[in-house]
Amino acid sequence: MKHVDDVRRKLPTTYFAAVLLAMAWASLLHSAAAQDQVTVSSCPGQAALPVTFQIDCSHVTDAATKQLCKPFISNQACKVFPAYRKITGINLEDTCKSIKFTIYEDSNWPHPKGEGGLALNCAVDYLAKYSLQGHPKSKIGPYDVHELLHEYQIPLGALPDAHVLFSSSMAEATREIGETEEYDRIMKNMKDEAPRLEQNLRSGKITGPKQCTAAETQVEETLYIENSRSVYAFYRKLAVSRNKSMEDRQARFNRMFYLVSGPKPEVRKFLLDNGCSNF
Repeated sequence: MKHVDDVRRKLPTTYFAAVLLAMAWASLLHSAAAQDQVTVSSCPGQAALPVTFQIDCSHVTDAATKQLCKPFISNQACKVFPAYRKITGINLEDTCKSIKFTIYEDSNWPHPKGEGGLALNCAVDYLAKYSLQGHPKSKIGPYDVHELLHEYQIPLGALPDAHVLFSSSMAEATREIGETEEYDRIMKNMKDEAPRLEQNLRSGKITGPKQCTAAETQVEETLYIENSRSVYAFYRKLAVSRNKSMEDRQARFNRMFYLVSGPKPEVRKFLLDNGCSNF
């Protein structure tokens, strides 16, 4: 021990200062990395999740925004994920064992401008202003019900439109997670849009390839407004197919809308009158 003490006495104090500084930097870097990369594999009071949720916030430069990363991914895992599981009846773990959200700012966004978020099959690239900062008045903290729905819809097969069933699904998910004020706002907009779409279709303001898509949205929203439980039936009555022809895509979804409606002959007529494929 005397030899060691002698060596220590001979070392300059700057050496020990450098060691302490290096240790402090290592601790700081570890803390920053832990903040940048967060994984959620279980939720309070629940068993392990069947899908692991990860977030990478290393591209976020604003310190205050970065603080939102952990609560955001916790809400995605513990609130939005089970909400869509209940609504769709789809077991997401059959297609994705984990979902990774990578958050960017405008200055380092790696995709074309105009895209605010992009679902990449078990991964989501997202701008901070639409994800972490998307709901500044939320009572539960930061969350998103848009991009995760894309991941849930992958098992449905070929879709007639990238955002089919989004109006009703997002509204119901918002209600399920307890965002009642946001749900009321969505419902108000939907109640305004559904009759406006119908009027624009009947007057010929919407024509061409978008006509059937608008008619499908109008039927979806109207059925949901009449009975919110209809969105659960949408997913359970829909036949799954990988046939990429637009005729098959439209026929599958429109047959489902028709069945959920009652079936009502006027729903079938409305869809066919607006250029949708026969079913």
